[in-house]
Amino acid sequence: MSFEKKSVLITGGTGALGHVVAERFLKEGASVATSYIFEDELKYLTESFRKQVQIVRADVTDDEDVAALFHQVGSKFGKVDILINIVGGFVQGAPVKNVATKDWERMLDINLKSVFLCSRQYLNQDGDRAYGRIISMSAMPGLNPSAGKAAYSVSKAGVSVFTKVLGEELKGTGITANAIAPSIIRTPANEKSMPEEDLAKWVTPEEIADTMMFLCSANGRSVNGVTIPVYGGV
Repeated sequence: MSFEKKSVLITGGTGALGHVVAERFLKEGASVATSYIFEDELKYLTESFRKQVQIVRADVTDDEDVAALFHQVGSKFGKVDILINIVGGFVQGAPVKNVATKDWERMLDINLKSVFLCSRQYLNQDGDRAYGRIISMSAMPGLNPSAGKAAYSVSKAGVSVFTKVLGEELKGTGITANAIAPSIIRTPANEKSMPEEDLAKWVTPEEIADTMMFLCSANGRSVNGVTIPVYGGV
């Protein structure tokens, strides 16, 4: 699987999942850029990663920042071929009657608005193309909602619905849009917060990256507008 002469923009490519995805695309010959928002994210990056990846500070819930992000990446790579929407967040669950308005709005902003803004900007790039990929992150609660996770579940379900709409709009264009819905991702932060869980059942960042690579490959061209569950043993 080769992505030579392909450019990839990963939102949140400095995080536990994002940097694994970035390194996988680098290994396959792609030109890679990533957004970040907090300076603390950068201190964990290797010197090799910093040298190979274009790193741009951007708030992907803000229209102007998203436009500037694509402008900077486009100035270096010409255009973005593959957009990977990883930026997202989670707030502790609560019954609907106790959900704070700020938490509801935050989930919709970081999990759904970010995907909309970046996907819209991606589709408005100049020039015709015969190939393109948009991959976004839904989540298990977005497909199988449960009590106490209203804000998170609704925001991630929105990603799946938005992806389906994109798939319909992009039929026959050579561009596909799909989403991945993992269960619990095995990251250091999740391991620390849930030490009593059976980690072997969780999904690894590498497994998610494998799914992304297939969807972005030529062999993935017929998969469009769907959300793929990647649950592992959960």
